[in-house]
Amino acid sequence: MELDLDLARTIGESADRLVSSQVFMSGGAAELTSRNITKELYEAARALQGEPLCFLAARALLDRVAPRRVVLICTGFFDPPSMIDEADGPLGAALLARSLCVALDATPVLVTEVANMGRMADLVRAAGLEVTDVATARTTPFKAAVLPLPISPERAMAEAVRALDITDAAALIAIEKPSPCPRGRYHTGVGLDVTDTVGKVNFLFEEAERRGVLTIGLGDGGNEVGMGRILDAVIDVVPTGKVIGAAVPAQVLVVGGTANWAAYAIEACLAAALHMPEAIHSLAEERRVTEAAARLGFIDPVTGLANGWVDGTPPVCSESMLELLRNMVELRLARKRKGSLMNFPRRWAERGVAGDTVRFWAARLAEGEAEFFAARGT
Repeated sequence: MELDLDLARTIGESADRLVSSQVFMSGGAAELTSRNITKELYEAARALQGEPLCFLAARALLDRVAPRRVVLICTGFFDPPSMIDEADGPLGAALLARSLCVALDATPVLVTEVANMGRMADLVRAAGLEVTDVATARTTPFKAAVLPLPISPERAMAEAVRALDITDAAALIAIEKPSPCPRGRYHTGVGLDVTDTVGKVNFLFEEAERRGVLTIGLGDGGNEVGMGRILDAVIDVVPTGKVIGAAVPAQVLVVGGTANWAAYAIEACLAAALHMPEAIHSLAEERRVTEAAARLGFIDPVTGLANGWVDGTPPVCSESMLELLRNMVELRLARKRKGSLMNFPRRWAERGVAGDTVRFWAARLAEGEAEFFAARGT
């Protein structure tokens, strides 16, 4: 079918506003200020890119990703004090991987630190995909693979070339992936230097750009890959922006209250463009993957607990975002089906009986009203 980009753009406009709502915090920095950080970062990204951010990402994927082509999804933020990866990023990556399989018959290949590879593979399985080697995954639908993102700069540089050589990737997406600042150091939202615990993602993005691969960055606080496009805004808006501001840009930047929600918004735009509501994951899948994330140890960085929370928000917040996005798509698609119950009033009017029915009820209502006031003597 022909892509319904008009509907996807309309969905994207609403989805952008929804997922950029700052429910609690943003990248660890919002607790230091009363400013609505997410809103201001979103507005900077929107002013730069012109159209709804999640729509731009979805349209770029629809343009560039053919069946069986690889999409690299880089995620994982190793967070102190628990010293394990947070749930924001990996959870969205696993569910977006599922969506790319459903919508585009793509091959998602997750890229994360060696210490996180096993957990990430299990999370992708919870989303419904089988995890295998890259060569096998490229041959068969609903398969995925996981590759390493080294902490060592020398290894990271070599792995970037290898990953793009063996995958011939059509796109590279980073979800809540820490970027180096202009000084080459990596930081948490509050400014803690974690350079020696995170993979050196800049080499992968630089190599992708050299090869003409589509790059997309999803973030929420200013220190993630993609935020390099609005570094001046990060420095201005985020209290720790001068320290943590990302230097790595992406061709498309999507800003959300959490990066996971930004991924869900892209799913919604894919679903709208393809008239395929199955492209956005279900509430049951959301709960299954969230529960798996907690069991696997992915933490809420606010408390350090592996409890299914994301950036200080309980699971109900992500579930609510998802259900609103799903309904944005499903209700609009229902109106496009002529036989839908939602179109019954229109079909009734088109039968030519509307005037007679309205006149009948006008007379009945007038009679009832007259009787009411007569009984009151007025």
